[in-house]
Amino acid sequence: MINAMIVDDEAPARTRLSRLLAAFADLKVVGEASNGLEALQAAQSLQPDVVFLDIEMPELNGLEVAEALGGEGPTVVFVTAYSEHALKAFELSALDYLVKPVAPERLAETMERVRRRKPSSPSQLQKLIERLEEGRAKRRMAVKCGAKYRVFEPSQVSAIVAREHYAALLVEGQELLADDSLDQLAQRLDPARFLRIHRSAIINLDYLRELEHEGDRKYTAVLSDPAKTRLPVSRERLEDLRKVLGLD
Repeated sequence: MINAMIVDDEAPARTRLSRLLAAFADLKVVGEASNGLEALQAAQSLQPDVVFLDIEMPELNGLEVAEALGGEGPTVVFVTAYSEHALKAFELSALDYLVKPVAPERLAETMERVRRRKPSSPSQLQKLIERLEEGRAKRRMAVKCGAKYRVFEPSQVSAIVAREHYAALLVEGQELLADDSLDQLAQRLDPARFLRIHRSAIINLDYLRELEHEGDRKYTAVLSDPAKTRLPVSRERLEDLRKVLGLD
């Protein structure tokens, strides 16, 4: 049996899709969600095999939800009203999409793909999301912290620091301990804004206040966040930082 979850902020859309999915004997709708954060929490407890995910939702949209779920999570089927041009991005991915209003014949094709599904790698999912986000301002980011997901704007993150197998996000004076590793979070950040300055640290360049020289090519990045965070800059990463700051 395939366990499915429906995520859409419009109740009529959820009801219609649930009714269409009832035609498939090997699929069971185990839950619904009306917003992105609710979807992440529900997916954590229900562990669905496939999520039918609306893209246009307030607060946390479908792309941001899919990013938080990651490529090792449930199969994602986007439900969208995107233009044909944007939909071409899906053709390069193992994921599928449905255009509203969902046609029964098209849903049957999707179900065949779901039955043959192969897990998408995190990099596949990230490339797809990046294509779909072109021209769209990224508003929110959801990160799993223990039993909950925390949602915030990436611009609020001053730095991310490795803590053994976890990563601590410094967000407006708070330290959020995320389940993801530093490498996993780095893939989700805008490289024009965030820079890795050490194997154990990434900084938001908007928060960089000073670069202190301590001799023998030893530098410390001093941030303008509430904690006035100080992080070492490794020799291997120093040139990258100097280039960004125009110090060559």
